[in-house]
Amino acid sequence: MTRFNPNKLYKDPRNSRWLGVCAGIADYFDVRPGVVRLLTVIGALMTGIWGFLIAYLILGFVLERKPKEMYERPEEDEFWRQARTKPEYTAVDLRRRFEDIERRTRDMEAYVTSKRFRLDRELRSLED
Repeated sequence: MTRFNPNKLYKDPRNSRWLGVCAGIADYFDVRPGVVRLLTVIGALMTGIWGFLIAYLILGFVLERKPKEMYERPEEDEFWRQARTKPEYTAVDLRRRFEDIERRTRDMEAYVTSKRFRLDRELRSLED
């Protein structure tokens, strides 16, 4: 089993045009690769092509390839994308889920310790 970090920036050669750097950045920030490519070209034209080309090549050789098994389940993929792009919403969602689990656990404990539970259990034993 390959260990990977879902919060790490990877290059994405499967969705790439050249080395997969723009596709990896697009995947990391959850935007379309075409937007990143367009911004890269505009940035290169405005500031100098050679600086962007050198930076792109360095990133192309330094970044690791995105593992194929990184997002095996779509819900896991969506969770990590939201955690990267909107961490405050993810924290709120997790807090809400834990509060819901705690509420349901309290309800179960209240039922199991109630007289109603004992009565239901005795009635079920009479049916058998």
